[in-house]
Amino acid sequence: MSDPNKHIGNKTPGIRITGVQQAIDARTKREKGSGQPESWRMGLSPQILASSSLSDEVTEQAWLDQLKQDSSHFIANRSGSNRKKMAQDAVDRQGIEVIIDRLFSCMQGYMYEFNKVAVGTDLHVSGTISGEVTEVTRSNKYREAEMTETYFRARLSTRIFSLVLRGRENKIDFFLLPVTRAMALSTIENEYIPLATIEIKVHDDGIMWRPLKVDPSCQSLEILCGWAFKQLVEETRAAILGE
Repeated sequence: MSDPNKHIGNKTPGIRITGVQQAIDARTKREKGSGQPESWRMGLSPQILASSSLSDEVTEQAWLDQLKQDSSHFIANRSGSNRKKMAQDAVDRQGIEVIIDRLFSCMQGYMYEFNKVAVGTDLHVSGTISGEVTEVTRSNKYREAEMTETYFRARLSTRIFSLVLRGRENKIDFFLLPVTRAMALSTIENEYIPLATIEIKVHDDGIMWRPLKVDPSCQSLEILCGWAFKQLVEETRAAILGE
């Protein structure tokens, strides 16, 4: 009976070689001598196959040390970028909240004055500020949420139309749409072209805004509020005349 611990050439103790490797070596020599392409080569030697762990030589490779160092820097940079983006997103949300709150407060003043003549009629204006609202924008076939969006919202409404202020990231959109469709939120709003759009930017010195789509006459937020309020009332009057 053969001794399993006997060395075969320079092979690892305890590994039986049944002649397969010898046959491959002999065939390789013949192919080299005849000029024919070599057969598939062994990817791992019997020594490595018999080993339960990588050799010490692998851990001492310079390329591996460099790869580990580069990957550590990559992970650190990614973490830093993510933290920076999260901080900026939080600042943008606060800016949106502050500006929508200011816009709504301004419109409330117009609403109070206007309702002195419109109370009890179809032109009467009411208003609500909802704050942050998270809504499902996509569901799977089991009606489970797959995607959500969070907006900061305020709304003024007559009997027929709603003026919606919707803020997200660094933009605020103004929508004018039928009051019967306003409850569907962004699902319906995205079917309409915004009445106006402004961009918000937060600096150390305060919050700045600029028009992306605004009537040229609106040179301040107060004028923009008055212009949008006027659109709400005029569209409601036109709809009443058409009934």
